[in-house]
Formats: sequence, C-alpha cells, structure tokens
Amino acid sequence: MTKLVVLYFKHQKTYLLFLIVVFALPLGLFLQFSTYVLPKVQYVVLGALFASQYIFYREKDFHKKIEKDVTRVLKKELGRVPSRKEIHARSLQIVYFRGVSIVITALCILALMLYFQEF
Repeated sequence: MTKLVVLYFKHQKTYLLFLIVVFALPLGLFLQFSTYVLPKVQYVVLGALFASQYIFYREKDFHKKIEKDVTRVLKKELGRVPSRKEIHARSLQIVYFRGVSIVITALCILALMLYFQEF
C-alpha cells in the first residue's frame, strides 16, 4: 500500500497540483471573496473538471507519451530492461493514478461546497 502511494505521488504530483490550482483553488477564492451571486457555480466547476478530461485526454496518445518515461523508470528500478508486460502494467497503473487525481480534485471541490455550505 505504501509503495502505491509513493508511486502515485511520484507520477501524479504535478498533475494533481495542476488540477487543484485550475479547478479547486479558483472556486474557493470565488466562494470566499466574490460579491457576485452565481447560482450553482460549484456544479459548473465540477462539470468542467470532468468534461475537460473527456475533451483533452486521449488514452492512446497518453500511453505513447509515457512509454519512454515508464521504460526508463522501470529500468532504473529493476536494474534490467523491463518486459513489454511490465511496461504495459505500469502504464495502466499511471492511467489509473490519473483517474485518482481527478477524483481527489472532485473531493476537494465537494469539501469546499461543504465548508461554504453551497449546495
């Protein structure tokens, strides 16, 4: 379990930070300081989070993009050239971690909704 958490933060720390800065932080600042009343703005931000993943994310392209990095990291970890099966398994794990980052960001938005009592 600890190894998975370490791997998660190793591969997803910048992506998670990006999602929080782009989606959760502006919503929190808006709810705290805005004098404008925009009904259900939190649902718009939550919807934009999920919609952006379907619009901008292409799994096939992402697999190609991370394959060289995954191979390099596995070679360093294992001390040998990794097999295609090991590379594929780690790539799938990174794709899963990407989904976890989206869920964590959505939970941050829901926590903001609870804190500001905006339903």
